[in-house]
Order: sequence, then C-alpha cells, then structure tokens
Amino acid sequence: MASKSYYLLVDWNGDGDFADTGEVITDRVLSITTERGRQSGNDLTSKSVAGKLSAIINNESGDYSPFNSSSGLYGNLLPGRLVKLVLGNGGEFAYTFPFDFTDTPIWSGYLESITPVVSVNTINTVKLTAIGALGMIARKQVQIATQASKRTDELISTILTSAGWDSNDSDLETGQTTVNAYWNSGTSALEAIREIEDTEAGFVYETKDGKLKFEDRNFRLTSDKSRVSFLTLSDASTPDYPYERIAQRDPLPSIYNDFRANIRVISTGSIATLWTHPETGSASPLIEAGKTNVYWAQYPQPTDGTFASSIAGQVAAMAWTTPVATTDVVMNTAADGSGSNITSDLTIGAVKYSNSMKVSLTNGNAADGYITALKARGTTVVSSDATMIVAEDSDSQDKYLKRTYRSAPKWLPTSAEAQNWTSTRLAIYKDPLPQLHIGWVANKSENTLHAALHLDISQRVTVVAANNAGLGINEDFIVERIQHSISQGGKLHDVAFDLSPVSAAAGFFTLDTSLLGASTRLWY
Repeated sequence: MASKSYYLLVDWNGDGDFADTGEVITDRVLSITTERGRQSGNDLTSKSVAGKLSAIINNESGDYSPFNSSSGLYGNLLPGRLVKLVLGNGGEFAYTFPFDFTDTPIWSGYLESITPVVSVNTINTVKLTAIGALGMIARKQVQIATQASKRTDELISTILTSAGWDSNDSDLETGQTTVNAYWNSGTSALEAIREIEDTEAGFVYETKDGKLKFEDRNFRLTSDKSRVSFLTLSDASTPDYPYERIAQRDPLPSIYNDFRANIRVISTGSIATLWTHPETGSASPLIEAGKTNVYWAQYPQPTDGTFASSIAGQVAAMAWTTPVATTDVVMNTAADGSGSNITSDLTIGAVKYSNSMKVSLTNGNAADGYITALKARGTTVVSSDATMIVAEDSDSQDKYLKRTYRSAPKWLPTSAEAQNWTSTRLAIYKDPLPQLHIGWVANKSENTLHAALHLDISQRVTVVAANNAGLGINEDFIVERIQHSISQGGKLHDVAFDLSPVSAAAGFFTLDTSLLGASTRLWY
C-alpha cells in the first residue's frame, strides 16, 4: 500500500479494530468530505448536528457491492460499522512536527450506507456515507422514570444508558444545574439530551474520536481550551498561520432582546391506585401454565391509543410501586374467582417508566390461571402552574425591533436560576456579534496543516482580518464547526471552520477562576 497522509478505516467485521484484511481502504478512496459541530457559528440557536462523512470509493473490483457474493466483504457491508478518518505519518503531504501526530483522528462515526454507482465511461464507484454519534443517538427511543434532584450531567448519563450507549463513548463535564424532578415519557434520546443541554446552557457535540461530549455552561470560561488562544489566523503579509478565504455572517438574525423562561414547582402526592386492569369476572385474562403475560399500566390515561404524555399543571409523572401478590394481583383457577387461589405461584416483574409500567406475570402453577384482579399503585408527581421569567432590553428593541427567543429551557428548577438564564443571554445577544466562516488549503505548508488538524471544537483561536480582508476584526473566536475535504488522492486537503466570538462572554467572570475587576458581570 502506498504511503498516504491520511487513512480511511472501516471495521467491516465489527470486532472493534481496523486490523483485518480490507479494513484500511485508503488506496481505493477518490474523495472524502467530513463535517461535525454546530450548523453554524451561532452558539445560541445552532445546535451541534450529527456529523457526516461521505467518501467516493473505487469499486472496479466489486468488493463494496453488497449483493456481490464473491466479494471478501460479502455479508459485512452493514450499517453501524465503525468508520474512522485519521492522519497518517508519511507520504508527500505529511509533515514532521515537534509533536507526535501519528494517527491523529479527523473524524469518527458509524457506517450508514453504501451505494454502488455503475459507470459505462469511467470507473465503477460506491458512495460510502457515515454518521456521527448524535445520528445514532437520535434513532434511540427512551422512557425514563422520575429522577429527583439530579445534576444535568447525571441526567444525560441516565438518558444515554437508557439508549444503550456505552459509557466509555461519552465524556461528560459536571453540570452546574440540579433539576428538581425529571422524567421522559417517550422521545428520542437526542431530543431528551437537547432539553437538558438547554436547561444547563451547555453544549453537546461529537469529538474527533467519536465520543459524545457534554460541556457544562462554565466550560468555556474555565477550560484552558477555550480561555487561551491556540494560534492566530491572520491576513497579514507573512503570517505564521495564513488563511485563504473568510466570510462574515449576517449578525442580525442572531440578535435577541427578549428572553423568557418558565419554571414549575414539583410536588409528590401520596401512594394511590393509578391504574386498574378493566377485564374481570368471566372476561378475566388467562395465563396458561408456565406462560407469561405482559400488561402496560399507564397514567394518566392516553386518549389516542399511545402512551400518555406529560400534562403541565396536572399529574405529569409518577414513581411506580412494584405490584405485590394478593394486594395488587390475584390469580385463580376459575375466571370468576370460584376456583383455587394460586396467586402464590405467580412471578411478578416490573419495568418502570415515567407514565407507564410494564408488568410481567408468569404462571408457575401446573394449572392454567386467570388474573381476576390487577392494579398498579404509585405516587403522583404534580407540576404547579407555570411562572414566566422575562428579561428584555428596550434600547436593543428600539434599534432592531423586538426579537423574542422562544426556545426556552424545560427543566429550570427555580425562578432565581431562570432569572440568571434569561439575564445572561440577554446581556450577550442583545447586540450584533461577528460570526466567521474561514478556510484554507490544509496541506499547503507545515503550519497550515498543523492548524487544520489541531483546531478543535470549543477551542479558542485569534483571527486577524484587518488587513487585506478589510473586516476590521482582530479578536478571539471559538471553533463551532469543522469541515474537511480531501480529493485528488490526498493531494488536495481543504478545511473550513465556523467561529463564534469570544467577546460575547468575555465580560463575565466566574468565582475562583476569572480575574476580579477585569470583567464586570458575574456568570451563574
């Protein structure tokens, strides 16, 4: 295999490594594009989206045709296989730095599809598409029983566990907000995580090595990654780290001068019967000897045949009690209850969610049994009427009209935290902020490759655009989005970054971290 400046790896057999035959496919690659991070440089309205890798692969051999039984990869061209793009140490466009960058990851994710493209005039190819961790999480549904007094990072961990996500594939900073009561009645894991991300005012994204990263709201104020500029990208005549193109995004859509947040007080009721199975008497359900029946208890009762959802201001979730033989469940050899009571031969299992409980009943008796009584008890969790907290700026509204931010967080625990949430965002976003899109050819020089490969999401970088660019900008920014494009067999490696300004939060300080007096507003 020829020496390359990069390597594309696919774990075709799913054994967790890339050491098997055909798993290094670099020599077949015609082009690769990758992206990860936010949709744009707006760190308020733009969430991190599922990363994507798209590669065009030479398929003259037919190795990557899923229905080609003569391929050595036949049966292994399956979605969910690990995919990784790394920098290799060697080749015409690889450089020797003062640090070890061997196998520096650029992008990591999971195979989504392989689509053959047959050509008469040129070579046959396939398009290989892979998605990042957020894309995988978005496909997982979760239901989570009531969680009391949990930090935001603990809740995200619970959501990921419910989705079957390996804890080794996540990196969670300690959250600053403790949610009084949390539940989930059935959403995608990603939607659930988004709610917690908003409540914390934090950030969830994919790392280079494919992990899910959660930054608490203090991370960019306290971490050296975001507090100290990694390097300076400049339009000066002979900069150490030049760029070739730069664009300033329209700042007006990112102005908000009216922030609103709701809080609700949560209270827990006494234990009570929340659900009763409706079939009794001659209609009592039969459980054959040695068999298992499954029942779903739900509360409050749904009106459309689906699981009940949270109802604000009413019963919103509950803590279920595992059914007890005789008290909650009775089994008899006769449907009308006139036979032998064989309840003691029941094995009862329960899986508890927020607004539902899955009850499994196994008949351990030699005779068939009828469930003549079945109920589910629990404690209700009641949400009070909502209290709205508002922060607005009249000067900004006079200049830019009233602009209301409507994606309010769902789980803020107190009015004091809601006030902090609205006030800090108002202070940042009531005025225009520069957002930049910047790019260059990565393998043009040692320094341009160094910058391309080692600038990471949430990393601080200085941008000078006051010379040839004429933007009048000389300040620090945070990396929000990263794109790589490799073509011509690796001879052309282009990169692009979307950046948000550090200046927005620079006026805040955190206790025991920031220099008191250098900043005038206290972050919460």
